Amino acid sequence: MLFIILSVLLFSYNNVLWKKNLKTTSIPFLVSYRALFTSIISLVILFVFFKIDNITIIGFVKITIGSLFGVIGLFSMLFVIKKTSLQWLGIYSLIGITFTIVYLGLFETIDIKKSTVGLSIVALGFGSFIYSNKETQLKITRKQHLLLLLMSFSFSCSGLLHWKNLTSSVPPLLIIANQEFIVFLVGLLFTFKQGDSGLYKTHLKTYFKRTLLMSVVIFLALLFNFLGLKQTNPLITSLLFLAVPLTTILFSVFFFKEKLSFKNMLFISIIVIGYLLTEF
Repeated sequence: MLFIILSVLLFSYNNVLWKKNLKTTSIPFLVSYRALFTSIISLVILFVFFKIDNITIIGFVKITIGSLFGVIGLFSMLFVIKKTSLQWLGIYSLIGITFTIVYLGLFETIDIKKSTVGLSIVALGFGSFIYSNKETQLKITRKQHLLLLLMSFSFSCSGLLHWKNLTSSVPPLLIIANQEFIVFLVGLLFTFKQGDSGLYKTHLKTYFKRTLLMSVVIFLALLFNFLGLKQTNPLITSLLFLAVPLTTILFSVFFFKEKLSFKNMLFISIIVIGYLLTEF
C-alpha cells in the first residue's frame, strides 16, 4: 500500500512537471532529455545490484512490446496536455481502467457481467463530462479526444503486459530501463526528424536541473508502481490508482489555477462510484 501511495503522488506531480516544462520547449527534445537520465539511473542500478542472465529472448521481446505501448501512451498524452487542461488527462486516465476490466473479464478470472452496472455508470459520468464541456473553456478537438483515447488504451496495454512480465519474475528495474531507453531513442529520432537537433546545444544547460528532477520523480514513480503491481492484480491496482487522475485534477487547480466546476466534480464522482461498484 505504501508503494502505491508514493507512486500516486509522484505520478501526479510528474504530470504537473510535464505541463510546466512543455510550455517553453518541444515534446521530443524534453522526452529524450528526461529519458536519458532515467535510462542511465535505471541501467546503472540494474547492472550493479542485479543479475539478468535468466531473461530469455522471448521474455525480452514481451518486455519491449509493453514498453512500446508505454511510449505510444506517453507521446499521445504529451501532445494533448501541452495545449489543454490537465483535467482531460485525469478524466481519460480514469477511463483507461475500463480497458483493464474488459481484459480481465475476457481472459482472467474477473466476472465482467458483475461489472456491467458499474461500467454503465462510468459511461454515464464520462459522457456527461464531455457533453457539458463542449462549449466551455475546457473544450478540446476531436483529434485530441482520439489521442487521449489512444493514450488510455496504450497505458492499459502496457500495464497489463508488464503485470504479466512481473509475475514471471522479471525485475522491475529491467522493465524501467527497457522502457526508458526506448523512450529515449524515439524522442531522439523525432527531435532530429523535426529539425530540432540544435536544442541539444542551446537547451541542455537551461533544462538540466528541471529535467533531472523530472527524471528522479518518474523513476521513483515507475519503481513504486511496479513494486505495487507485483504484489497485486492489475484491477486492484487500477482501482487504487484512481487517486492518480483525481490528484492530477486537483493539482491542475492548485498549480495552474484551473477552474473545477460543480458539474465536473459531480461527473467525476459518478465515474469513481461506477468503478467502485465494479469491485463490490
